[in-house]
Amino acid sequence: MDTGYDFIQPEFLDILFFQQKNLVIYPYIDLKHFHTLQIFTTGYDTVDIDATAIHNLQEIIDYEKSSSYSQQPTLYLLYNVDTSNIRKLLSSNSIRFIVNTNENVDNMVNDLEVVFYNKKMKLFFNYTPNNLEFENYLIKSSSNETILLEKIQQIKTIATKIYSEINEKGHLKDIAVILEGYNSAYWSKILQFTEKYYNIELPKNYLPKSSQRTVNKIPLKDFSFEYELIMKSNKHIAQEFIQLIHEYRSKRVNAANLDVAQLYYPQKLYNYLRNHHWEKGIPSDFVEEWIKLYHTKYSITEQDITNFEALFQNLGISSISLRNSEFEPVIKYKQPNIYSCHNSGKSTPSVKNFQEFKDWIIKKLDELERYKS
Repeated sequence: MDTGYDFIQPEFLDILFFQQKNLVIYPYIDLKHFHTLQIFTTGYDTVDIDATAIHNLQEIIDYEKSSSYSQQPTLYLLYNVDTSNIRKLLSSNSIRFIVNTNENVDNMVNDLEVVFYNKKMKLFFNYTPNNLEFENYLIKSSSNETILLEKIQQIKTIATKIYSEINEKGHLKDIAVILEGYNSAYWSKILQFTEKYYNIELPKNYLPKSSQRTVNKIPLKDFSFEYELIMKSNKHIAQEFIQLIHEYRSKRVNAANLDVAQLYYPQKLYNYLRNHHWEKGIPSDFVEEWIKLYHTKYSITEQDITNFEALFQNLGISSISLRNSEFEPVIKYKQPNIYSCHNSGKSTPSVKNFQEFKDWIIKKLDELERYKS
C-alpha cells in the first residue's frame, strides 16, 4: 500500500529538484500520494491534468502554455496517461512533467533524460544517483513536510541570489558569502540546481571555497522552548505576541538580514530576535506593550492575569503583580527583563471589573512612560 512518505525520498529530491529532470512513475499510485511530489517542484507553477480519454494531450499542453501569463515556468502533473501520449511527451524537450500511468512502459525506457520509476520494484531507470548526502541531510533534518519545503524554498532563494549576482556583476566574486550558511560540501549541489533551473553555465573550474566568515561563525542558540511556552500559555497572549514581533520586525529589523522562513514564520523570527536583538531577553518596552493586549483588543480576564504571571516566571521575568490592591507599576531592572513592583499607597479598581482594571493599568503604564522620558 502506498503512502505519501514513500515519495519523500532523496532520489526524488535529486531527480526533480537538483537535476530538474522529468519523471514517469508506473504503475498507478493514489492521487494524493502523487501530489506529495509537489514538495520537490519549488520554482514552478504546477498544473494538474487528468488525461483519461484524452488523445491530444500534447496539443492541450501547448495551448495552456501559450495562454499562461505566469512569470514562473510550469510543471505538469499528468495522471491516467496512456502510452501514445507518453511517447509524444518523451519527444518534447520543452515540457517539465511528472507522469503517472497504470500501463506497463518498460519498453519505453531509453537513453533519454526522462527517468522512469517502477514503484512495485522500487527501481529507477535512466538514473544513477551521485552522492545523495545533501538530499539525505535535508530530509532527515526535517521533522515534517512543511519544514522540508521551507528548506527547499530557501535553496531556491539562494539560487536566485546567485543568478542575480551573475546578471548584475558578471562574475561570482561574492558567491562564497551567499553560500556561507551551508556546509561547503553541499555547495556544488546548490550550484547544480542554479545551472539547471536558470539554464545557465557556471565556470566549471570555479568552486568557491568557504569564506572566513563561515569558519568563524558562532552557531545560533535555539530558543524554541521559550516560544513554545508563549504559544501554550494562552491563545490571546500568544496572538498578541505574534502580532507584536512582526510589528517589531517591520520597524526595527533590516529585512535583508532575514531569510524567507524568518520573514513569515514567527518561531523562526523569534529565534532570530533572541540571537541578534534580544540577547539578554525580551526587552522591557516590548513587554509593556504586550500586556496591554492592544492589537487583539481583548479585555483581560483573571485567567489571563494568571497566565501572564506564570509565563513571566518561566521566562525569567519577575512580573508586575496584577492583583496587588496598592499596585503602582514602577519598572526597575536588577538585571535585564526583570520586573519589580513599587507600592504607592494608592488604591486600585477591583479586579472583578476587568475592563476598568485594564484601563487603569494602561493609564499607569502611560504615566510611567512619561516619567521615564
